[in-house]
Amino acid sequence: MCLSFKNITIILSVVWSLSAASVNANTQMLKREFDQASYAFANKNYVVAAKTFKSLSEKNDPNSQYNYALLLFKGVGTPTDLEEAWYWAWRARLNGVERANSLTVDIAKMLSSEEAESLQIRLLAAVELDANAGDPGALSSVAKTYFYVKEAPDYEDGYTWALVAQAFGQEDVLDIIGDAEANLALDQKLKSQRLANEIFSEIVNSSTGTN
Repeated sequence: MCLSFKNITIILSVVWSLSAASVNANTQMLKREFDQASYAFANKNYVVAAKTFKSLSEKNDPNSQYNYALLLFKGVGTPTDLEEAWYWAWRARLNGVERANSLTVDIAKMLSSEEAESLQIRLLAAVELDANAGDPGALSSVAKTYFYVKEAPDYEDGYTWALVAQAFGQEDVLDIIGDAEANLALDQKLKSQRLANEIFSEIVNSSTGTN
């Protein structure tokens, strides 16, 4: 794989358009770390940049997930690792980073079906863990994983999680719901709706401490 850096476009800035009330110490700390990673990359301190973007990726920062995936894909600041690059590119894509779409496609072309299936299981486990903890964004990610990551959409499970996400106010799953309802039989839709209600109740009860 060519190690030319000229085709690498790192997101060197991110819009932090948060209200004054929502800006907290943790958010500012993450912003400082992101700026430090961006500065390191701009100054060709690629190892430092990759290490920092990895740390931020594990804290679920979408732009860092994309940047780290790109560095893993190109082998800059860290050895090339297509499996890790695929995983973090998809985490970024599920978190709404549009430029990650083409990256996931490019990486997938270089992986076998067996490797892709193993990574899908890993990705699904990660987003389900966050979803079960009550993270609304992660609920959407689970639905998208069932719907878009697999070779063919899993309409039933995708529909189930999309309904849960919608119940928590997530609007980015409306297309999934519409597509699933057009492809599922009535009995399948009713089954998914029942399961969605069970999952929703478990999450709500867990967050309120109710058994």
